[in-house]
Amino acid sequence: FRMIPGLDNAEFLRFGVMHKNTFLNGPMLLQPTLQMKRAPEIICAGQITGVEGYVESAASGLIAGINSAYLAQGKEPLIPPQESAHGALCWYVATSVSLDFQPMNVNFGLFPPLSKKLPKRHRIKAIADRALSSWSQFIAKLE
Repeated sequence: FRMIPGLDNAEFLRFGVMHKNTFLNGPMLLQPTLQMKRAPEIICAGQITGVEGYVESAASGLIAGINSAYLAQGKEPLIPPQESAHGALCWYVATSVSLDFQPMNVNFGLFPPLSKKLPKRHRIKAIADRALSSWSQFIAKLE
């Protein structure tokens, strides 16, 4: 792994094991920025944060990477909007009930409710449209 650019000085505590579901108790340990609450200079990503799935792990890595870059530049880390898929996952891992925290895939139940009741197929489209809009606004703010 040290041959990968940027990892030449990395210290590996342990190499990963496929299909072992080890994860942090995110609500006790993580902020929605994926920083550790007690050591905010440490940013977590992937399955260990309490997200399930390859896409979700990659999404958490994107947020961790953005926030690592921001911290390195002396900027405040960002919290993606809760209305977006990335934000819904970050909020889930950081704010769920910690006594029974379990990893989660992205799903419509993680998103904040809409302001009005809609039939299911219209509700799902409205949540998806709101997610895309909030994500686009978030991305537009990145420098």
